[in-house]
Amino acid sequence: MQKSEIDDREKLKAIQEQMPAIKSCHYLNTGTNGPLPKVAADMMKRVIDKELEEGRYLPFIKELYADMDKTRATLADIVGASAEEIALTRSATEALNIVLWGVHWQPGDEIITTTVAHPAGLAPLSLVKQRYGLVAKYVEVAWGEEYKDEYVLADVERMITPRTRLLLVSHVSFSTGITFPLRELTELCHRNNMYILVDGAQGVGALPVNMHELGVDFYAIAGRKWLCGPEGIGALYIAKDRISEVDPTFISPSSIRDRHDLDIRSPYVIPAPFAARYHIATAMNSAILLGFQKSLEFLCELGIDWITRRVPALAKYVRGLMADIPEIEFITPANKEAGFVHFHVNGWNPTDLCGILNERGFMIRPVPKQHLPAPARISTGFYNTKEELDQFVEALVKVIRGPQE
Repeated sequence: MQKSEIDDREKLKAIQEQMPAIKSCHYLNTGTNGPLPKVAADMMKRVIDKELEEGRYLPFIKELYADMDKTRATLADIVGASAEEIALTRSATEALNIVLWGVHWQPGDEIITTTVAHPAGLAPLSLVKQRYGLVAKYVEVAWGEEYKDEYVLADVERMITPRTRLLLVSHVSFSTGITFPLRELTELCHRNNMYILVDGAQGVGALPVNMHELGVDFYAIAGRKWLCGPEGIGALYIAKDRISEVDPTFISPSSIRDRHDLDIRSPYVIPAPFAARYHIATAMNSAILLGFQKSLEFLCELGIDWITRRVPALAKYVRGLMADIPEIEFITPANKEAGFVHFHVNGWNPTDLCGILNERGFMIRPVPKQHLPAPARISTGFYNTKEELDQFVEALVKVIRGPQE
């Protein structure tokens, strides 16, 4: 056994102690919710107990803002950005809304998106379209062996006109597992004076992400998935040179400068510096914030590079095992995996298949049927082992072919 494999085994033992949920089942659903580290849960409990026993009076706000800044800085290090370019939100959905509502739209402006975008982006896009009289265009995206990056790039380019203002695209499709070519899409958008808004809920924590290298304008981040944070927190990356081009739609004391020196008779306010102007909550939930901070610190201690190498490698590994099962049709194209493998099993309803595997301790899920091709989905986390992926494939074969296998 190589030294790296020995080191990984020791690291995985420590991770299992820190993440009790992964010992309760074969946890293969990080794309929905990542397992919470014990350090995060302990911190959340301490905060709640302190608030219960001591109350929540000042200097609570000063401490809270300092913790928000620290969390932004930690996340910025993970995603290759500056803290000034990170706003904390309640979800990736909220981050998408901030941008879609904040762009200076004119009637007839166009937005391009894809047929495999998540409703978290499609729903606000639909509302913005109706409110401002915009035109939405949808790129049909193939899957499996039919998918090619160059087809998507060509289709997007074909749809661009002088009125096209923004491309909304997932980094990784929740419904097919496809990892889109962000760098090339960004270059295409910028050549045509367009913004690119990325739904990165399935990206950060599963793949290496460096915002400055990608060059994207806006990137929505989920806290509860691959970053293993609690529910109720996310983030928005907004490139520093785009901040002046996106207005806050909602404003609160946390998103303005000199909150207690505000001229209460003036219709004007000075926004908080840089991305902080998009903070919507007057006061974030301290337990959730500090729990997220501890989750990020835990990931940093493990090594983000190690995590984002391991997650796709495990996806490729389990895909290789599944390739020997003739009943399987892969929906996720080969070599486009992040932490996902999406698949159909001939003759099986994905919901029924996942239900049986869930009962046997393998936590996978189906994609809702309205999102074609509606496959089953396995998410590989950094905490998974090759041995449990072997066991998953063995269990899958037994379900498909019956107990004789």
